[in-house]
Amino acid sequence: MEDSITFLHSSDWQLGMLRRFLGPDGQARWGQARLDAVARIGEVAEQSGAAFVVVTGDVFEHNQVERQTILRACEALKRIQVPVVLLPGNHDALEPGSLWTSSQWQAHAPKHVTVLTDTTPVEIVPGVEVVGAPWRSRRPTSDPAAAAYADLQPPPAGTTRVLLAHGQLTSLSGGMSEVPPIDQVALEAAVADGRVQYVGLGDRHSATKVTDRIWFSGTQEVTTPEETDPGNVLKVTVSQSEIEVEPIRVGAWHMVDHRVELFDEESLQALEDWFAELPDKERTYVRLAGDGSLTLPLLSRLDTMIDVQGEAFASVEKWAKFWTVRPAPDAADLDALQLSGPARAAMEELRQALAGGDEGAGAALSLMHRLARDAG
Repeated sequence: MEDSITFLHSSDWQLGMLRRFLGPDGQARWGQARLDAVARIGEVAEQSGAAFVVVTGDVFEHNQVERQTILRACEALKRIQVPVVLLPGNHDALEPGSLWTSSQWQAHAPKHVTVLTDTTPVEIVPGVEVVGAPWRSRRPTSDPAAAAYADLQPPPAGTTRVLLAHGQLTSLSGGMSEVPPIDQVALEAAVADGRVQYVGLGDRHSATKVTDRIWFSGTQEVTTPEETDPGNVLKVTVSQSEIEVEPIRVGAWHMVDHRVELFDEESLQALEDWFAELPDKERTYVRLAGDGSLTLPLLSRLDTMIDVQGEAFASVEKWAKFWTVRPAPDAADLDALQLSGPARAAMEELRQALAGGDEGAGAALSLMHRLARDAG
């Protein structure tokens, strides 16, 4: 490749993010993993000979993150030994009270870190300009990228220009974005006429190629099961006429959706086997979607299985929106509990309610069966 420059592109670190489904222990480990992935970006920079690192928006989850989060972020950034350029996004916009102007950030931010606060091109290393469009509010009223390149002229001969922006493209958001999208046609025109040689985008959490020279890097560590390719940093080698982009994994966590049909002991055993085969359980969140019906003993066994696996994994939960596993109580199962007195009366009342179509009664019967079994 002719005279070129190699750098790393990342985005959407969202340090300080909380995930309600992980629980205190899982949340603490996952939060640390997001910082560890930032440190691994520094290792990739060293190994790949990258000249600098860019982060295209949402470095922090919001502008009111705890002081500890800012200090730990600064420590992680210190482990990246090359210049780092940060672009404020919608989560950490340059609004009044922004963390970027806080005493904590100002006092502890490493000297080699540059926060883009306007659209003026910055020479980050000799022969390379970085220009970006920082967000100034969470609700911009126009294309959030246009201000960075609309008035640009092609850079001086021998200079490579990298554009940083944060936001959605209409072609990928399906028109569902709550704010004006980035004009992809105009962005491609800025590349075609030589005003910029690479466009690094943020906001989409999965690594995504838009064109050869326009990419979303995705988040450094997975945040939801819906993300298709998170946990990467992009190694970009670019010149005026050529480009190579390589996703390199830095994330360590997994978030998995799993759909099951449960009707008998065999299907329940298949689910148990599936859990057993998954690696990295302590760094994996599982969201189960299920359909079917099980007898009360099997339903109790399922609940116990999910509880046990929830201890082995970072978290396992039933996806309420897609969980329709119904109890199929058998009279013999209920009679085998040998309940008497008020407990027997409650069981009979629930049995009648279930016969009348009350699904909540089925869940209550299942719980009663499980408690009575465990007590026995």
